[in-house]
Amino acid sequence: MTGRNLLAAVALLMVATACNDDVVRPKLEAWVGAEPGELSGIGTIQVGTPDQTTFAFDVKSDASGVHGVFTASDVAGESLTTDPTVNPANSFTAFRASSGFCSLSSHGAEFDATGVLVESGVVVDPAVPYTVKACDNGSAVAGMDTWRIEIPSRNFSRDGIVTGDIMKQ
Repeated sequence: MTGRNLLAAVALLMVATACNDDVVRPKLEAWVGAEPGELSGIGTIQVGTPDQTTFAFDVKSDASGVHGVFTASDVAGESLTTDPTVNPANSFTAFRASSGFCSLSSHGAEFDATGVLVESGVVVDPAVPYTVKACDNGSAVAGMDTWRIEIPSRNFSRDGIVTGDIMKQ
């Protein structure tokens, strides 16, 4: 055996030894951290008259974690904001690159976060957990994007068709 062949055999043996898969039933390695992707949007949903929720967000998930900014408010003076650069007690805790909320799950994404909840100008929860689900179903002109927010601890959810635009990347 030549030196080159010996090195190749040793390298192959090292790779085979390091591999933890069953040759017959290989398994997918888990992604460390959140799924990569980006979800952003700006718009309004109308939920009855005069109930209206306005939102703006840009949330990105990459190898460094989930980060971004989110804000939403309604006509009653309630608002929810997550901006970890302003308030380090708030954060984005998870990102999912698809969403069962959407008619085609691949058109949507979801994220979990904690934010500051304000009602009538008073902070009622400085770190309330919530989930946003959004669907990018075409251009803003089509009027087919949908958006949902859930705040389980407040037994609150709101969703609707977006006047504006959701963008999933």
